[in-house]
Amino acid sequence: MNQGRTHIQIIITVVVILTCGQVFGQAGAGMKIGQGNAAYKDSLRKEGYPYHFPIWGKKATEKGINLQYPVGAMLNVNTLSQLVNISDLQVGFNDHEPVPMDFIQFGKVKANMQTATARVDLWLLPFIDLYAIGGYVQAKTDVNIVAPFNFSSSTKFKGSTFGLGTTLAGGYHGLITITDINHTWTNLDKLDQSVKAWMVTPRLGYNFIFRKDPNRSLALWIGATGFFVNRNTVGSISLDDLNPHMDKDMAEKIVAETEQWYQSLTKPQQVVVKNIAQGILNRINGLPDDITIHYSLKKRPTSEWSMLAGGQFQFTKRWQVRTEVGFLGGRSSVLLSGNYRWRW
Repeated sequence: MNQGRTHIQIIITVVVILTCGQVFGQAGAGMKIGQGNAAYKDSLRKEGYPYHFPIWGKKATEKGINLQYPVGAMLNVNTLSQLVNISDLQVGFNDHEPVPMDFIQFGKVKANMQTATARVDLWLLPFIDLYAIGGYVQAKTDVNIVAPFNFSSSTKFKGSTFGLGTTLAGGYHGLITITDINHTWTNLDKLDQSVKAWMVTPRLGYNFIFRKDPNRSLALWIGATGFFVNRNTVGSISLDDLNPHMDKDMAEKIVAETEQWYQSLTKPQQVVVKNIAQGILNRINGLPDDITIHYSLKKRPTSEWSMLAGGQFQFTKRWQVRTEVGFLGGRSSVLLSGNYRWRW
């Protein structure tokens, strides 16, 4: 049965990586310039806007709106931890169909993840940004099972992520609103199917413009993140890839059917548990095994919503750096990014 636990650790890592993946949008759209920068406002009107994007860029400039350059390339580095709840676990092996494992009780399930992603975006309209993102993901998951036995383990995963999204943003006399909506597909090395997720991130903040250099600014904001992942996960994995850790004495007791909790299992559950335990015992004794574990489960973050706070410093209209931290809802994260922009 210990295998049941170890195999779960793998599944949970998959779950958590998905709940951790994020796509980050642009920090804001054009800004309506106030009377305190009347001279700069007049210069924007005189300069005009002879570029293709954003559409309606010329009209926005004539109204005194300071538009950022419409095309951007961003590099993001993110570290994150997330707590996850697991339910409706079913496990099988080889040709046996998965059976419910509702007798397993999880303690704390936590994943630590690092991502490196690149993003390109285009402001289609002064208030609508479209973007695509892709990158590399690696993670380590810590799993604790508290009944019918005590067990803890960790597993490493790696993979890639790809996403498409849009940012709805605006600014007026310093106040800014930024709302990201995106969809991601994440592929991991121990999962047959890609995991799909939606993320919604509304933010509200203020953009401080430097009077001596209106092209330089500091934007600060607070907000929330809603993460909605497809909850059903189905997959298969070989016993060797699970890298199970089990006390030999425990494996022998399960195979011998002497554990009291084992006696209370249904016959199909006993078959799965005993055969997986036997496979682990074979590995301990240096014997070959050919067990493939099949599973299905439902997963979700401990909370689908968490809080965030962040800021962006704009050196020029071409260069910006950004940071953002997430907290509450069982999540903690730190983002660092750099952005280069140009006209088109």
